[in-house]
Amino acid sequence: MCSRHDAVQVIVDRLNAGEHIATVNLSKSLIGKTGIAAVVKPLKENSHVRHVDLASNGLNEPGATEIAQVLALSNGLKSLCLDDNSIKAAGAESISKALEVNSQLHTLHLSCNRIDDMGCRRLAHALRVNKTVHTLYLDRNNAADDFGQEMGTTIKMNNTLRVLDLADNDVKAAGAMALAKALASNSTITTLNLSRNSIGNEGATEMGRMLLKNKSVKHLRMSWNTISDPGAHELAGVLPSNQVLELLDMADNRISSMGATEVARALLVNSTLTALYLSGNGIAGPGAHEVAVALQKNSTLQELYLAWNCIVEHGAKALADALCVNGTLTALDISANGIGKEGASHVARALARNSALRRLYLHGNVLKEEGPRHIAKALQSNTTLELLDLDGNEIGPNNIKGIAEAIRSNCSLQTLKLARNKVNDVGAWELAEALKVNRTLTVLDLTRNVVEEAGATELTDAICINNTLRELHLSYNRIKEPGAVALARALAINTTLHTLKIADNEINEAAAFMLADALEENNTVHTLELLGNNVTKKVEDKLDKIMRDTMAYVRVPGEFQEALCMGLHPRLGGASNCWIRILHESLVMMVIECSTVAVTRKFDF
Repeated sequence: MCSRHDAVQVIVDRLNAGEHIATVNLSKSLIGKTGIAAVVKPLKENSHVRHVDLASNGLNEPGATEIAQVLALSNGLKSLCLDDNSIKAAGAESISKALEVNSQLHTLHLSCNRIDDMGCRRLAHALRVNKTVHTLYLDRNNAADDFGQEMGTTIKMNNTLRVLDLADNDVKAAGAMALAKALASNSTITTLNLSRNSIGNEGATEMGRMLLKNKSVKHLRMSWNTISDPGAHELAGVLPSNQVLELLDMADNRISSMGATEVARALLVNSTLTALYLSGNGIAGPGAHEVAVALQKNSTLQELYLAWNCIVEHGAKALADALCVNGTLTALDISANGIGKEGASHVARALARNSALRRLYLHGNVLKEEGPRHIAKALQSNTTLELLDLDGNEIGPNNIKGIAEAIRSNCSLQTLKLARNKVNDVGAWELAEALKVNRTLTVLDLTRNVVEEAGATELTDAICINNTLRELHLSYNRIKEPGAVALARALAINTTLHTLKIADNEINEAAAFMLADALEENNTVHTLELLGNNVTKKVEDKLDKIMRDTMAYVRVPGEFQEALCMGLHPRLGGASNCWIRILHESLVMMVIECSTVAVTRKFDF
């Protein structure tokens, strides 16, 4: 606790000195409602701060009131994150008053703050005055239908809000209807998230009617909303005429094969939708077949998520047939569908022919022995797949050899997920040998397997040679002192690995201390997970000091530097799994000139 307070004090001292600090990240720093005043004072006076993150600090209502003073006075603050601080309605009231006078803030994070419906309504009212906030996160609060009505009125008056996240609240059909009617004439909101509410078929129907008139909403999320076939029918009915919507999320609802069939028929004529989420419904084999038929003609859909739908091998065959002719789909998730070895053989056949798919998720499909062999064979000829998720497929130690052999020759795969597959030391050795020659894999996930000292040592020998692997996940295995010591020695040599996850093994104090010593010398690892091991206070103090006193330096790939120069990289500031999330716009030129970027280290122990 003291060390975290020390880290806060360092930032406070720098702010008091007038240092040019654009981003102040003090999330999870145990500041509390009594310590926030010391942070607020320099924030009021330092005019260089643009982004402040105070998530998970136990600020409560008094802390929100203090931060509201900064918001009211600031002429430069652009984004503020107060997620997970339990500010409740009183805190929301203080923030709302500040928003009514602030003219600079554009992004406000208030997720998970126990703000009740009245507090959410007050924030909605403030946005009728505020003309700069374009992104508001109110997910995981207690907004209800009255807020929906209030926010609907605000949407009719506000012409700056673009992103509105209301996931995991208590909005029902009436609130959704009010929002939908307001959005029908709105021309600025592009993203609406209503997942994990209770809008039902009535709310979904109104959202469908809204999409007939609205010309701005591109992303609409409505997962976990008890929507069944009637709601899917209404939404499918607008897809042929809507020319704006790009992402539609109806995952984890109650849509059967009948509803999926209607959506599939809409895909035959829709020309704008690029991402469709239908996971966790009940579309089964017949519904998957209809979607597959649509994929043979649709030329715009890029991402399709169908996990947890019991499509079994028949649905897998239909989708595989579609992949043999479809040239636009880049991501397919058919996890936890019981496709078995027969379904895997069909998928493998498609992989051998398809040249567009980049990400394939097959976890939890009980592929067992023959299934992985089919996939491995296809990988030897496939040249486009970048991510393969085979988690939880009971592959076993004897079948990893085929996957490893495929990695030796494959030149496109970047992420391989093999968690929960009973991979032992022999399997780890097979993969390690492949890593010694592979030059494209950047992420290897072996979480929750049975890798012990010998396997860990083989993998560390490989990363002493390999210079492309960026992430190694070995949590929940059986690694003890010898394996951890080998990892420590490898870190002294390797200069490319930036994430090492070895939580919940059997690493003792001596080995943990050697890892800490290695990290003190290593300047590329920025993320370490060591929880659940025998880490003593002495080791904790050392790791904490390293984390506070040193930075990691991440090498930027040459092709990315070129993309930055051209200003064309599509993922800049984008997806959460994109490494570029560490990059701020102000660092772009530094990256181009220096080919490295400094990253704050995050060690969990």
